Amino acid sequence: MRRNFRAAISLTAAAVLVTTLSGASLPVAAAAVQPVHKPAWVAPKYHEVAPVLTDVQRIKDAAPERALLAQQAAEAAAAAAAAAKAAAQAAAEAAARGHSVNIWTTGFQAQVNACRGGVDMTAHYGMRIVAEHWSCGGSSFPTAAGSIVRFTGLDAGTYRVIGLVATLDAYTAHTYQVPHNYQMLYQTCRGGNSHYTEFIALQRIG
Repeated sequence: MRRNFRAAISLTAAAVLVTTLSGASLPVAAAAVQPVHKPAWVAPKYHEVAPVLTDVQRIKDAAPERALLAQQAAEAAAAAAAAAKAAAQAAAEAAARGHSVNIWTTGFQAQVNACRGGVDMTAHYGMRIVAEHWSCGGSSFPTAAGSIVRFTGLDAGTYRVIGLVATLDAYTAHTYQVPHNYQMLYQTCRGGNSHYTEFIALQRIG
């Protein structure tokens, strides 16, 4: 038969009185009685589930980022447009100033080799032609249509570039192959190579 005991515990400064079922009180040292510690209540843990966003919410959340990207793109486009405008203005100013060539004498190859400026070779070709070596000014002579060229010295005047109208091999070409019907031609050898003798047509404007 299982015997059950129930005790009521009264604490004092020196001892604990334990009352038995029979009514007797038994003294027990206080130090011998271990207090019962109840476990602290711990809140249950729940796993957080990320909310499912709708398409409308995603679009709304991404709006600030899209606005920033659009602003950056607009600023980049504005900067590129400003740079292009500045470059065009610089080119226009350079074109307005024009390219200058001093035609110092008439003659042919020997005078061109002197590299002192442009040479009027009209007598040799039977048409108005000014020539320079590539390394003596020909490399910087403009070929773009509309560019302005100013001649000083002989044949002084202002001309507008029509464009590159012929490239001939000086070793095999004939004079009659040089384009006619232009007010002035400028001749130079591309890269200093006579196999690529260029003729640039000019129109007098002043």
